Amino acid sequence: MKKILSLGLALSLLSACNNSPAEGITDLRVSAKGSTEIIVEKLPANSDVVVIDTLKSEDGNFEITFPIDTPNFFMVTTDGIRIPFFSTGGEQILIEVDPLVTEVDRGYHIKGNKESERLHNINKLLLSANKQVDSLSQLRNLYRDSANSMEIVQRTQKDFENILNEGTDKLIAMLEEDPANLANLFVFQMNLYNNPFLNPQQHMAYFEKADSALIAAYPNNPHALVFRKQFGLMKEEMAAQVANQMRQDAIGVGNPAPEIALPKEDGSILKLSDLRGQVVLVDFWAAWCRPCRMSNPKLVEMYNRYKDQGFTILSVSFDGLQNQQTPKQDWLKAIADDGLVWDNHISDLKGWSSAAGQAYGIQSIPYTVLVDREGNIVAKQFGPDRLPELLEPIL
Repeated sequence: MKKILSLGLALSLLSACNNSPAEGITDLRVSAKGSTEIIVEKLPANSDVVVIDTLKSEDGNFEITFPIDTPNFFMVTTDGIRIPFFSTGGEQILIEVDPLVTEVDRGYHIKGNKESERLHNINKLLLSANKQVDSLSQLRNLYRDSANSMEIVQRTQKDFENILNEGTDKLIAMLEEDPANLANLFVFQMNLYNNPFLNPQQHMAYFEKADSALIAAYPNNPHALVFRKQFGLMKEEMAAQVANQMRQDAIGVGNPAPEIALPKEDGSILKLSDLRGQVVLVDFWAAWCRPCRMSNPKLVEMYNRYKDQGFTILSVSFDGLQNQQTPKQDWLKAIADDGLVWDNHISDLKGWSSAAGQAYGIQSIPYTVLVDREGNIVAKQFGPDRLPELLEPIL
């Protein structure tokens, strides 16, 4: 049952609100029956948490005033609860914490500004959603060994999705109501069991709207500026993913294989088109890639079996990671150690930034592409065990 503010406390809050502190000063008052200590912290945008003070009290009532140079987020921590709040200075923040009861989530009430109240609402939403999901988990466990366990799993999964969607709708309503509220930054961080309520793929318009509104309202605020920077990086990453997917889509079976032109060991340039007329397995690998190295014996076997029938391998190395001190030596040693006897070994030693990797949209290795005598793609992303069935029809 939710705790109701007492008349005495309500009157004291009303009285306090009529006596605002000086500009740039925050007056924090906390009532936490049963608690003898609270910690007040600042939550800067660009640095670690800063402890403002640790307060002690025998009756559970605490008060502190402190200066604020820029609108910021803060935290009150006491037994069993962490309470975020916001302040611009020149205001009173009044918090009443519910009594500490064993095995009961400790709630609180807050008054002072719309940002702190929004933080409270966001926390309540997340707490409620987590409780509902915990109930679904208990239901699954209860019927785990029953005959209709799969039916329960399917039903609870649908219920989970409904909880997630309901939370998303409520957070979107908050954004729509007041997009310039700095507490909106926490909306984008909320997730339910690693499932975000809002994600940029589906809700980009709300990210855009909040970013524009916050910068307009707080043009020099570190929190707004950090969000803008993170949002910009997010958009760049999404654009890169779209471009990568477009490259992947272009590398379809039957399409011409994109050109590859990289240096060999001696610095001379070898192109994929130089091997036209042969069936070519383009193998993206690296000396540091254990799965690649484990596949190499099979590739050697396939090369020796089919090399006299017009088959060859073009090995494109992704060596050159930042943590590789001697990438070229690592690359050449792996070729020798694994007995990769074909001549077509190339690399620009740029790791994941390899020009060939970018052209083919490679995100993981080993990655293979089979190219026919005319330079068209026959198959891609397959293991060496499939080579005989792919090669024999076209050799």
